[in-house]
Amino acid sequence: MLYIVLACPIKMIKKTLIFAALFSFLFLPSSVLAITTATPSAQLSVSPAPTNIEDKIKLLVKENLSTTEAKLKEMMDLQSLVGYVGTISSISSGVISIDTHGNLMQISTTDKTTIIKANAKIKATSLAIADKMIVIGTLIKDDILQAQRIVVIKDEPNPVKTKALVAKVETVDLKKKTIVLNISGTSSLYPLSKKNTVVLADLKPGQNIFAIIKEFEGKSSLAKAKVL
Repeated sequence: MLYIVLACPIKMIKKTLIFAALFSFLFLPSSVLAITTATPSAQLSVSPAPTNIEDKIKLLVKENLSTTEAKLKEMMDLQSLVGYVGTISSISSGVISIDTHGNLMQISTTDKTTIIKANAKIKATSLAIADKMIVIGTLIKDDILQAQRIVVIKDEPNPVKTKALVAKVETVDLKKKTIVLNISGTSSLYPLSKKNTVVLADLKPGQNIFAIIKEFEGKSSLAKAKVL
């Protein structure tokens, strides 16, 4: 009987231990997992949005700093640009010398230099001596210009040529407003130019005059006349 009484408590103890083990296996891991996963979420933080005008201004300045610097640089570059007009006198090793109103200026070009001729882009190697051009760039020294843009233009000579000479009056036609002058033994008929100061009535055949002759598109006219 003693054996039976003692055996029953042992069986009950085993069952209790098994139940406790199953309980721990089924319920404790989920509880621990819940605690473990809950902890990191509690540690998450979000940067507060700017709450006052000063913070907003600082944020805008920070975001637009690069854009502002680029615009300022562009404005400074525009303010430092200069322009010259001249004719190429020499070309050597990528350096172009131009004659601008009697002064020599060295023009330096780079891969970024834009060169235009006849409304088309060309290379610096296509430039030639006597080309007339407009140069825009930045002065490195007083006589050295780093070119940003070069435009080759037509060098049109003055279409009106003027010459002074001594001639002898042969005939005067007041109605047609013409005069025949003998120049070095050759007689030539001259009408009056549009802007003339000649008083034909004061000129007589046989007089020697100091004459200013204008030539335009192959035609000559008398602009001034003074009796000698």
